[in-house]
Amino acid sequence: MGVSPALALKIISVSTRILCVNGQTTHRIVEDAAILGKSLGYSVSVLPAWNQFIIKLENLNNVLDENTVTETLVEVIDVTPVGVDMNKVSKTLSVLDSVRSGSLPIKQALTQLDEISALAPASMLRFVLMAGLGAAALGLIFGVTDGFTLLAIFLSAALGAAARRVVARFSRSLFAQPLTAALLAGLVGAILQTLQFNVSLQFIEVCPCMILVPGAHIINGSLDLARGRISLGIARLTYSALIILMICLGLLVGLWIGGQTLAPDMVGQQLPIIFDMLAASIAIAAFGTFFSMPWRVLLIPMAVGAVAHAIRWGVIEVSHDVVIGAAAACFFVGIVATPLAHRLKLPFAALAFVSVVSLMPGVFLFRMSSALVEIYKLGGKSTESILGYAASDAMTTIMICMAIAFGLIIPKMVLDHYFYENR
Repeated sequence: MGVSPALALKIISVSTRILCVNGQTTHRIVEDAAILGKSLGYSVSVLPAWNQFIIKLENLNNVLDENTVTETLVEVIDVTPVGVDMNKVSKTLSVLDSVRSGSLPIKQALTQLDEISALAPASMLRFVLMAGLGAAALGLIFGVTDGFTLLAIFLSAALGAAARRVVARFSRSLFAQPLTAALLAGLVGAILQTLQFNVSLQFIEVCPCMILVPGAHIINGSLDLARGRISLGIARLTYSALIILMICLGLLVGLWIGGQTLAPDMVGQQLPIIFDMLAASIAIAAFGTFFSMPWRVLLIPMAVGAVAHAIRWGVIEVSHDVVIGAAAACFFVGIVATPLAHRLKLPFAALAFVSVVSLMPGVFLFRMSSALVEIYKLGGKSTESILGYAASDAMTTIMICMAIAFGLIIPKMVLDHYFYENR
């Protein structure tokens, strides 16, 4: 195509930066960079790390003719994969496809990539509204049918979402937003406990925190580990763990400020499967908003997630095991989401997590955190029942997370190997 090495390196580095910071899987970033480089006449290798990507570009003539003098360029991109924006990833991959086909000149492509990088996330109104609806939908999935409880969940989550946007304007901290939103959820729960409202208080405290869980980063980290990128995978999972720690800390501190602890566990009402599927679809739409998913494709993960939730519902009815139910649902999503991610040019981790968000074990996680605090406060006076509840919730959380990770990753890696790699 007659592209200079410097220009080829520039479009590869710019596109790699956009894909990295917006949630694309590491394997796809490395693969797409190599394919783009080859179409431009260069051999490209990418070495990913947590806070930088190293790009090496060489002339392919070096392979064909040993006497050819080649130029090797190396660029280090300072970038950290902490965001998720499916719209930017989709648009970037479309631009790269046009460059590879020769229908879009490099300079025009660079201009478009700059515009994509500057795209704004979902509007404040949409973000706040969908956060409230998503949290309320999770409440429905857990069996909450009381109107006041659902309204309180909606308002608490919406307040937290608005606070997140305000905090983002004044702080670049990676953890300030989830900490603030969880703190507000704890305060709201503490106030309602103090006023002694006869509602499902634990769900009011927990559901607004559930929508803060960094599931896409957990899946990306698990994929990196599965593909042998140990240091990057550990870094991603550490980042996810710190966010979860901030969520737990914010919730418990908010309750402590209000003079309360996590409300006692309450058993929700079993909903008919059709309402379960509808609630799961609403939760999926909410997370699609958080990840700036294009409206034109939002119905697809909603449908996939609804079917996955129905599979989980059916498996649990037969086996009475939430872990097996989560594994079966995620295996289905892994099979369906892998080709969809390629077809729709969306990051697999975000698409898959959006489809299984209702399966995340947030309730068990927050109950475990509260139990651990109680154990600390009681010291040697801790009862065996508290210890038992903490251990049970901890193991349930770990087992469900493993079921989700393996259920999504195994079918993806198999399908990628046989249908999408080395294309």
